[in-house]
Amino acid sequence: MPRMARTILPRIRKSLQTRGLPATIWRCAVGPYTLLRHYLNNRKRYVTYSDQDQFDVQHGVETTKRVHLTDLEIDSPNWIHADGYWPTPSHVFQNALSELKTNYDNLVFIDFGSGKGRVLLMASEFPFRKIIGVEFSSQLHAIAEENIRRYQTTTQKCRDVTSICADFTQFPIPTDPLFVFLYNPSSLEITSALAGNIAQSLRKHPRELWVFYVTPAYDVFESGNPLALRKIKSTAKYAIYTNCAD
Repeated sequence: MPRMARTILPRIRKSLQTRGLPATIWRCAVGPYTLLRHYLNNRKRYVTYSDQDQFDVQHGVETTKRVHLTDLEIDSPNWIHADGYWPTPSHVFQNALSELKTNYDNLVFIDFGSGKGRVLLMASEFPFRKIIGVEFSSQLHAIAEENIRRYQTTTQKCRDVTSICADFTQFPIPTDPLFVFLYNPSSLEITSALAGNIAQSLRKHPRELWVFYVTPAYDVFESGNPLALRKIKSTAKYAIYTNCAD
């Protein structure tokens, strides 16, 4: 359930820093109406969708139930830049990866903002060398670890699957060839910081990189950014980038 009180003071401080005092006073004046509207909208978005979907039922895991950001205990000061937990639609992930022509065996898969681990489980059906989830909510991380333990299929091609509880802006980027996944996990500021960390790692250790960005809200992976990636596929739901030649 969204908790209104926890969202107020941090957002007032942020508004003062970014908008100044007059605009913040105005926003506070209309705040009760705005908070009520957002609260009712979030009740509908997060509380209604609580039943397990077919993926969970089939595999005996729990990745369906949405969780509002304010219902999560997160140590990182970057919590205010994040979004709540939403499961990635299984068909979007599976269809996109099935269409790619690449050698997964050489790639380390990383989901930044991995939540309950659904994407990690789906990725394990492909022959990645290793699969890592980075999630800064200890509650979601604990659920992910239990889901990883429970998930066993005869078609699983990668069993080296790990969830790490950490702020992904502080996570050291592996020097392996990478396949990066994001489901719009945070604000522009934090997503840009992640892109900058990946770019710095690539400058030190040039290597193959793929980025699978679901509901891409920001252009941090477009051509002209420090990563200089090429968009090879784009739909209404996701975009895929790479630095590999045709």
